[in-house]
Amino acid sequence: MTEIIEAYYQEHKAVFNEKFQIVLESFDVEAIHKMRTSTKRLRALFLLIESLTEKKFKAKKQLNKIRTLFKFAGKIREIQIEKQRVIEYETLLDQNYPEYFEYLKQREHQEISRFLKHLPGYTKRKHILNEKKILNTINSLPKEKIKKQTEKYIQSKQSIIASLISKHESNHRIHANRTHIKQVYYLYDILAHLTSFEKIMGINKERLREIEQYFGTWHDLVNSPVYMNAFFRTKKFTGENKYGDLKKRIAEERRKMRKVITKNLYVEMQV
Repeated sequence: MTEIIEAYYQEHKAVFNEKFQIVLESFDVEAIHKMRTSTKRLRALFLLIESLTEKKFKAKKQLNKIRTLFKFAGKIREIQIEKQRVIEYETLLDQNYPEYFEYLKQREHQEISRFLKHLPGYTKRKHILNEKKILNTINSLPKEKIKKQTEKYIQSKQSIIASLISKHESNHRIHANRTHIKQVYYLYDILAHLTSFEKIMGINKERLREIEQYFGTWHDLVNSPVYMNAFFRTKKFTGENKYGDLKKRIAEERRKMRKVITKNLYVEMQV
């Protein structure tokens, strides 16, 4: 039963290493994004292993050396998504926002510079993940307990999601739910294999992916005013009405999506 866990680790470790080398040798924004996605998948796997070992294996510790890179890569990605949104709204509103787009380009360059400054030294680049520790832990998992422990892991995710849903609505709690849903989606095939469940949390894989993507789009809209308000505070912004319209339309879309999440998707997830 541990073979599927090791195969998943090897697959996404290979993706991480490949994209990391591309970033080191010739900076590539798409490689950063894929490196960050592989990091999320490895984190989800390590959290599962942490649960299977009853916390003897520490997920956070294994990713400690790339947390800073992950953070800066996330900032770059946020700005890229915001740039794409500006292009989409220019078409939708039949308007141009060159000042804001230029501001975002400058912010992107700043975040890229920060990312490059925090790359590990040459001697440390091959030791970002503790390969020996990870593989030894996977191979030593007690096979007779894996099914039961995996079911407990799924139940814990369900309990966390249900708890967040039951509390007062906030962007922070919706974002937290997005993180847990994404982790379950990343591990869906493993969880199904280890438990023989046809559906995880009562939701099939395709539908869970749709839910996760919807949360992600909402999250991007929440980030939008952070960058727009920062732009408004710059000397280059002269207060044109067109930016008020842009901000209003994004806020409306964000509110609509939040309502769908809290009134529809939350109900669907309470299994």
